[in-house]
Amino acid sequence: MLPSDPIFWIFAALAVTCTGLAKGGFSGIGMAATPFLALVVPPLHAAAIMLPILIMQDAASLWAFRKEWDSWNLKVLLIGALTGIAIAWGLQLMSPMPGSSS
Repeated sequence: MLPSDPIFWIFAALAVTCTGLAKGGFSGIGMAATPFLALVVPPLHAAAIMLPILIMQDAASLWAFRKEWDSWNLKVLLIGALTGIAIAWGLQLMSPMPGSSS
């Protein structure tokens, strides 16, 4: 459940604004979105709150540019994305889970 504290909503608005600016081309400010939110809620909750917002912004971008895409760019992006996912998956398997006995 989201907090009803007005400070949370101020920081949430700042985080969404930072994310919107990043999607608009001012990419450096996008890195501050989740840390802004993590100042008022636990970091894992901040990431969980930001993820649906990022997904919706990406869906809106896909819709806006649905007729302007290049198959070569898509191929290059998918190769990099799948490589990154595989590396992250492998690293996650090697790292111990918090609270586990291993």
